[in-house]
Amino acid sequence: MKDLIINGSRQLDIPLDDVQVDKLMEYARLLVEWNEKINLTAITDDEGIVTKHFLDSLTAIKTGYVKGKVIDVGTGAGFPGLVLKIAKPEIKLTLLDSLNKRINFLNEVCNLCNLSNVITIHGRAEEI
Repeated sequence: MKDLIINGSRQLDIPLDDVQVDKLMEYARLLVEWNEKINLTAITDDEGIVTKHFLDSLTAIKTGYVKGKVIDVGTGAGFPGLVLKIAKPEIKLTLLDSLNKRINFLNEVCNLCNLSNVITIHGRAEEI
């Protein structure tokens, strides 16, 4: 998995340092672990997690809009928001989701991956 992350991010011209790669690997571990308890994603194999979740999320950086304050509305399992936060730790991130069990998962990822300046909100977009 580590090589997939490193090589994939380099191909996108978004190289990640060792700490960022380790955080993504921990995120993937938690995703698979929590997915056994609550339905977070149908994609749980290493290659799928890296290519369809992590690398796809990283492509948003290419837009030039991932800076300052970022909100991920309907974040689900944290894609693309948490991946962007790991790649660009300077952003202030808000994650919004309608299911509290997903918010609990996101809080656990933030705690175990030592991500700061992340606000999680349980609510529906049209109400918030």
